[in-house]
Amino acid sequence: MKGRLRVFALLAGMFFQFSCSSRLAPPGHYQDSPIIVDGNISDWGFPLRFSNPEYNMQYEVSNDKKNLYVCVYSRDISVQKRILKSGMIIYFDPKGEKNKNISLVFPVKKPADPSAQRNNEPIRYSEYMTEMNQLLHQSDYYNTTGMMNMENGQYAIDSKINNIQVAIKLNGDSSLVYEAAVPISYLLGTDLKSGYKPGNFSVGIVVNHSAQNGSTGYRPHNSYGGGGMRMHGMGGGRNYGSANHTEAKPEENWDTFQLVLKK
Repeated sequence: MKGRLRVFALLAGMFFQFSCSSRLAPPGHYQDSPIIVDGNISDWGFPLRFSNPEYNMQYEVSNDKKNLYVCVYSRDISVQKRILKSGMIIYFDPKGEKNKNISLVFPVKKPADPSAQRNNEPIRYSEYMTEMNQLLHQSDYYNTTGMMNMENGQYAIDSKINNIQVAIKLNGDSSLVYEAAVPISYLLGTDLKSGYKPGNFSVGIVVNHSAQNGSTGYRPHNSYGGGGMRMHGMGGGRNYGSANHTEAKPEENWDTFQLVLKK
């Protein structure tokens, strides 16, 4: 009888240990060299490790002892405009769930411009690029909520008040690159150091949708041509400049992993 109890206790312990360990996410990626946050993809291995379901946006998260790094990359012009105009939020959940108590908002959503309505007229490529560069120029501040060791608020991207770094850039290969470096002490209360016991950590990348843009799935026509640039979506042809006030839900992509401490 005692022998059976010992076997039962051993099996129960093994099951408990296995069930607990199976709930741990895989280790993340340790950043051997600090990322230079300048909107260039060169510091990251390409392609990036993760993609959204539509495969029109790639992203990656890594960390070292001091910072958590996030990179978002897209060559899809509808995604680029949504990021620049409607805004993007990065959520951090040190409990490995999908809580939205800690956030970095950059770029911040731009106010609607009534003069941008085009009455179903196609937009010229030069006009599109002018608007994109204007939106990029206006992306000069960010908002934070819920971070430790700093106040909630709005900060200029070149602010020296805290150690958050953000950058976004339109590159010559028609790509948009977003980079951020957030001190781990703002997320956990301390840097990673010896004795740290890794647990699950989640990062959520949320891209807002503009009511003016309507549904997702826009793509540029094969040729910009001389007259204008038209877009087509899942439901057939559609002009990029048309006014569609159907509000769509933000696109959310979450990654759960363990922060890595390299000895």
